[in-house]
This record gives sequence, structure tokens and C-alpha cells, in this order.
Amino acid sequence: MTANTTASVRAFADRRWLCLISAMVICVCAGFGYAWSVLQTPIIARFGWADSGVALAYTITVVCSTMAPLLFGGLIRRMSSRLCVAVGAVLFGAGLFAAGLMSQLWQLYLFYGVISGLGVGFIYPSMMAYVVRLFPDRSGLASGLGTAAYGSGAILWAPTSAVLMNTFSLAWAFRILGILFLAVILAASLLLAEPPEGLREALCPSSERTASPEEGGLCRKQMVRTPAFYLIAATFTCGLIAGVIVISQASPILQATLSYRAERAAVFVSVFAACNMAGRFVSDKGGIRNTMAAVFVLCIASMLLLTVGEQDVLILAAMGLAASCYGGFASVLTPLTAQTFGPKYITENYGVMYVVFGLASLIGPSLATTFKPVGNGSYTGAYLSAAALAAVGLALSRLLKPVSCKGECYGTE
Repeated sequence: MTANTTASVRAFADRRWLCLISAMVICVCAGFGYAWSVLQTPIIARFGWADSGVALAYTITVVCSTMAPLLFGGLIRRMSSRLCVAVGAVLFGAGLFAAGLMSQLWQLYLFYGVISGLGVGFIYPSMMAYVVRLFPDRSGLASGLGTAAYGSGAILWAPTSAVLMNTFSLAWAFRILGILFLAVILAASLLLAEPPEGLREALCPSSERTASPEEGGLCRKQMVRTPAFYLIAATFTCGLIAGVIVISQASPILQATLSYRAERAAVFVSVFAACNMAGRFVSDKGGIRNTMAAVFVLCIASMLLLTVGEQDVLILAAMGLAASCYGGFASVLTPLTAQTFGPKYITENYGVMYVVFGLASLIGPSLATTFKPVGNGSYTGAYLSAAALAAVGLALSRLLKPVSCKGECYGTE
């Protein structure tokens, strides 16, 4: 390493904390989707569209955000982090602003679902890869802070959205938020800087950088050909559905079940977002499979409590627990992917695994909006279905094993 390289690395080592904070601000903005349930009921009231039709918009935006790394992965990899975020900010902000002009249901799908969803797909995965590159010596801390920032979005944006809708209107709430997110994300992106060459070598001991046979890995094309890939996808999809139901339908559930006003429901949407964020700090020191098993058990318990709970405190606690489990699953997906397929290609492999959130979002809101009219406003059928799927996920999780580049198991957790 040359003297100039050493000097640039030392200078960047201090600046990278500012870059991390900027990335977290960007992730908080991109996490606006977790406040969706606050918007769903006002949209239904304003336009008279069916619950299931409006709920589909949330599904579309999650699916588009998870598909973006797959559809535009080559383009994203060739972009700098700053440019990738800028493109995402334009799509995200423009989609929300245009949603403030909608008059037809298909426009909600296009503007909020597709355009803003693709924007998030450019922003969030690129920021997660960026913060890990910023802190090769503290990658776990960096990725944890990034996912927590993203998961915490609704803490701020749920009450903000409610205030904007009450003060102005639904349409102007979308427009103001679109402009706000565009401005904040673009401003924060100006503080992002690419890590200099030699940062990893300077900060990580050679012993941590030398790849052992176990530290190789399967690339994306190899990964999707393994049974383990589909087993993990099925396991996490089954587990995430319960959390998706709570996160996507929190405000309608509270208004229908506990007769809460929209403003009060928005406060608890923020509380559940905090639970989601807290769940992302779950420890896997006891082994990833054991951690997953514990999260699955708690997930099943939360859904069963919701089926029998009648008191406010019990229902709120169960919903908070389900949101925490969602965060818990999100936190273990990255290390499980690295453990199963090796860490070498973790960035691109996680981009593929991220699709499980889209799959869960296809099923969760559909269960809620399907069983609600059947149950005369009750979500019991959706809760029991989610509990059953979580039980299936628990059983599948016990079958997970790491694979080597040769397709053989190379150890356990």
C-alpha cells in the first residue's frame, strides 16, 4: 500500500461515519412504505374502491422494490452509490407526487405501486451494499443500522402522513411527501463517498481477509440451481406473512377491531414500526437455525393471541410481537444466505433472496382483505392462516443446511 493510499484511507476512516449517517437518513425515507396502512383507509374513503383493490397497491410496490435488483442488477452494479440513489429518489418522489393526482385505481398501481416501488428497489439494496463496503471491519453493525433505519420509517412517516392528510388532503399529502423525499434523499446522497481502494486491507487483519475453503461461495446462477435456495425462499415467505398482515393492515385492523380513530391508529403504526426495528437487532449467537425457530414460535403465538384476544392491551401486544418477528426474520436472512451459500457473492445473492419479501406481500394483504368480508369485519381467518403457514415455515427451517461450492455440506452453524 502506497503512502498516498494510506493517507486517503486514514482520511476516509473518519468521514465514513458521516456517510453512514447519510445512508441511514436515506433508508429512513425509503422505509415510508411501512406507513402504508395509514393511507389505505383514507384512499378507500376518498374513492370508494374495494379494500382488496387498494391493498394490492402495497403488494405491487413491495414486489417492484424486490424485483428491481433482479431486473436492473447489471445497471445498478455499474452505477456509483450516489447515482443509484439519485435515480431511485427521482422515481420514488415522482411516483408519490403523481399518486397525489390519481383518479383511477390503475393510477394508484402505476404511480405508488410500480414507479415508487422501483425507486425503493434502486435505493435500499444499493445502500445496504454501500454501508457494508464502508465498514468492512464492522459489517454486522453497519448492516444492522441500515436495516433498522429502513424498518423504522413508519415511526416518523405514519404520524406525519396523518397530520398532512388532516391539515391538507390525501392528494396533497402524497404530493408533499413526494417532494420532501426527493429533496431529502438527493441532499443526503451528496454526502455519500465511495470507499477508497485499500480500505478493507487497512482496516481488516489479514487473517480475516484470507479466504478459507469455507469462505468461498456460490454465485447467483449457481445458488438458484440448488434446492437450498427454494427451501429458504419457502421458509421465509411462510414466516414473513404474519408480519406483513400487521404492517400492511395495522391501521384498518385497529379501526375495525378496536374502533380507534385514524389519528390514534397512526400512533400505533409508529409503535409497530419501532417493534419491527427492534426485531432487527435479534441475536444469532445461539445459532441461526435456533434463532429462526424462536422467532417462528413467537410469530405463531402472536397470531393465535390475535384470534382470541379481546382486550386492547392483548391485541396491541400481539401485533407488536408480530411486527418484531418480521424484523427478526429480516435480520437473519443476510447471515443465513452467507452461511448457506458462502460470503463471497453475498451482495448479489441477497438481492435475489430479497424477493421473499415480495412473495410474502403477495399473500399477506390478500389473506387480510379476503377473510375480512367473510368474517364480517373479523381478521381471524387471516390470523389462523398465517399461524399455519408459520408452523410450516418452522418445520422447513429445521431442514436448512449450508452447502459448499461443490454442492456438499461444509459444516453447521
